[in-house]
Order: sequence, then structure tokens, then C-alpha cells
Amino acid sequence: MKGTYSTILSILIIPLLFIPELTFAQEWDLAKDKNGVKIETRFIKGWSIKEYRATVYIKTTLAKAVDAYRDPVKRKKFMERSIEVYDLKKVSKDEIITYNLGNAPWPVLDRDNITRSVFSKPKSNQVKVTMTSLPDYIPHKDNIVRVPKTKGYWLFIDVGNGKVKVVQQSVADLGGSIPDWVVNSTIVEGPYDTLLALKNMLQQ
Repeated sequence: MKGTYSTILSILIIPLLFIPELTFAQEWDLAKDKNGVKIETRFIKGWSIKEYRATVYIKTTLAKAVDAYRDPVKRKKFMERSIEVYDLKKVSKDEIITYNLGNAPWPVLDRDNITRSVFSKPKSNQVKVTMTSLPDYIPHKDNIVRVPKTKGYWLFIDVGNGKVKVVQQSVADLGGSIPDWVVNSTIVEGPYDTLLALKNMLQQ
């Protein structure tokens, strides 16, 4: 009987030991493809929240697309779920620190995020904006949850013929007590709304 119990326990436990490795090696899954905006998601090592990659092609110039991100007033226009967006510091022409307050549905508390954005040119036709969170850059605010951890980037690529490919890839720990499954079930809508709004704004 003891041997049978050990065998059953091994059958149950051993597969579980391999689930994280399989999960963390997951390929991108297509989550949404609508109005020219494609959203893919996947799990990555060290995170219980899904990483997403959002892609859209916009009829615009590389300079205008990058400026829409760099300018906080314009950025606020296409980040429709944001209540406040403004620069805290312009470190240099290639680095800015920004504040973003996002609107969360009741009864979830709103989230704010302090982000360092570093601009680079991987190729002559590309501009990449690498993002990291600075959760302790300014004091926390009452009744607002500070996003403790974010990593990701925006990539703007001039693909010719008057079009720019925009890729936003990110993963974030939203902090607070929201269950991971709730975040993962709604992870697609934010980047979809953002890139669609950016497309509509630049193609006016």
C-alpha cells in the first residue's frame, strides 16, 4: 500500500515540477487582431502576469510617431485609460522620467507608474524607447497604488511607403491585491485601445 501511495504521489507531483519550465518557454499566442492592431501574449520566466506584444501599422512619419510618445500632451491623448500623463524630469534629449495615473474600474484603486524612458536608434530607420519603473522616485499618494515593477519598450520602424510600424511590448506587476488571473484576463484591452487611439490620432 505504501508503495502504491508513493507511486501515485510521484505521478501527481512530477508533472507539476515541469509546468513552470514549459510555461516560461511559451511562444507568443495571438490574443486579438482587429482594426489593424494585433495583440500577442505569453508567460515569461519570473512573472505571473502575461507579457504582451502589440503591433500596428500607421500612415505617418517616423518623426511624428516618436514625437507622439515624447510629448506628454500628445501621449495623454492616445493613452485613453490615463487620467494624468506628464514629465517629471527631462534628464537629456534621450531620457525622460514620466508620471502616469491610470483609471481603474471601481472598486479597484487607481494605479500610478513612474517610468524612465530611454531613446535609442538600433538602426537608421528605427527608434526604440526602453522603459523601466522607478517606484520610489516620488512619494506615494493616498488611495493610489504605485506600480512596483515594469519593463518593456516601444519600437518605431519606418517601413517605407509612408508607413511606420509601431510595436509595444511590456510586462508589469500592478501591485495591490488584484488576482493575477483577473489581470491576465483583461491584459489585451489596454494595449489595444492605446495603439488604436495612436493610429487614429496620427492618421487624422
